[in-house]
Amino acid sequence: MRTFNNFVDGAWVKAEGVIEVDDPSTGELIGLVPDAGQAEVDAAVAAARRAFDGPWSRLTPADRADALRRLASALESRFDELIDEMIVDTGATARFCPMLQVGSPLAHLRDFAEMAPLLAEPESFPLDTNPSFGQWELHREPVGVVAAFTPYNFPLFMCVWKIAPALLAGNTVVLKPSPLTPVGPDALAQAAIDADLPPGVINVIHGDRTAGQALVAHPDVDLVSFTGSTAVGAQIMAAAAATTKEVILELGGKSPALILPDADAEAAVRGTLFSSMMHAGQACVATTRMLVPDSRYDEFVALLEERGKVIKVGPAADYESDIGPVISEAARARVEKIVAASLEAGGRMLVGGELPAGLPEGGHYVAPTVLVDLDNANPAASEEIFGPVLSVIRYSTVEEAIAIANDTPYGLAAAVWGTDLVEARRVARQIRAGLTWVNDAAVADVKRTPLSGRGMSGVGAENGKDGLFAYTKVRSLYTALDNNLDARAYGVVGSEWD
Repeated sequence: MRTFNNFVDGAWVKAEGVIEVDDPSTGELIGLVPDAGQAEVDAAVAAARRAFDGPWSRLTPADRADALRRLASALESRFDELIDEMIVDTGATARFCPMLQVGSPLAHLRDFAEMAPLLAEPESFPLDTNPSFGQWELHREPVGVVAAFTPYNFPLFMCVWKIAPALLAGNTVVLKPSPLTPVGPDALAQAAIDADLPPGVINVIHGDRTAGQALVAHPDVDLVSFTGSTAVGAQIMAAAAATTKEVILELGGKSPALILPDADAEAAVRGTLFSSMMHAGQACVATTRMLVPDSRYDEFVALLEERGKVIKVGPAADYESDIGPVISEAARARVEKIVAASLEAGGRMLVGGELPAGLPEGGHYVAPTVLVDLDNANPAASEEIFGPVLSVIRYSTVEEAIAIANDTPYGLAAAVWGTDLVEARRVARQIRAGLTWVNDAAVADVKRTPLSGRGMSGVGAENGKDGLFAYTKVRSLYTALDNNLDARAYGVVGSEWD
């Protein structure tokens, strides 16, 4: 069993109180995480403020980009070890973990480093009325101390998505990760030591509600970046208002996969099952509502049953497992509760129910589940489940399908499947979502494409130029270039001046 510590001002620091962490595949205790309080948060924020006021914010973007590359190299030196640890930590399977839990975060650190030129030079332009009179410049400056909250599903991945743009822009960070998955944040803290980042630039505070509330309320935190549930995001937004902090919120989703009448059935079914089942359905952008036209409903149901029944659930370390467990017993119970409510409301279980024999008794397993014959009001079609559950809804016309897709308080992601790309793109533009795929799912480009939720799916943007600039404040700087005082507007308040 491993004991985790907080990381403050470049050093490991013990904290009072502990939270138990288990292996989702077995239920066995694997670690103890600090349950930090106000004192630990105060120390971390103070360290971040000192680092920000010190040399970090005054380094060039190119120098800070080099630091991100050093972080990536430090993590990469532990690549195989990290994979083994995060399989146990997250329940991500041996086939899935190397790519998305470890490989992608390393690539994304380097991707963000390549964005440094966006911050290197101010945007400048002359005065419109008379260019010889003066020049405007727009400077992107760091916000200050960033409080970053990351979820359990992609712990290292989401740390990078927040820390990398924040640091590149010149901010310092206090990270408060989910207590359920401490390995990735712990590895990032060690990488900060190995990469010779100045003390206080990255700080990690473990804990639950007490630490989180203290961090959001702290008067020396300038911006809060949170990824997690909509309910908690709303609480953070309300609490941040007391000190007028800026917030970036990436929240829940109930994303549709809209199947057009001319869709390639094999591609649409495989893509949607992948999107809804990957990492046991624990992805905010998962397309978990499949909208199928009446004319092809039976065909799709038959193919979903055929493909869905061969998805294998098992221990994360077993290379034969397609999906592993959900993160906790509480998560498993919630998924099963929503599935039961869906069936009571008239849904039919096409795939799911019994788990295979031989699974570890204490693991948090949910059978891959496909529910059919639902309407959009069914609990499985309206609630974010965060488990391996796909809901199938039939529609009559494309316009009806668009209405169903938009009949949700969320607006994070969507997929449209159809062979007529003109029509598919027309439909995609009408779905309320910040990220929309045509004939694919779960594709991202952190350098060029931001993720920006609609409705209850979030505030602000992550990734891309917009996501980088979200960690900056704009300074408008005007420089007068002429010496002709009479040509200026000064005369309106000094007509007798000479």
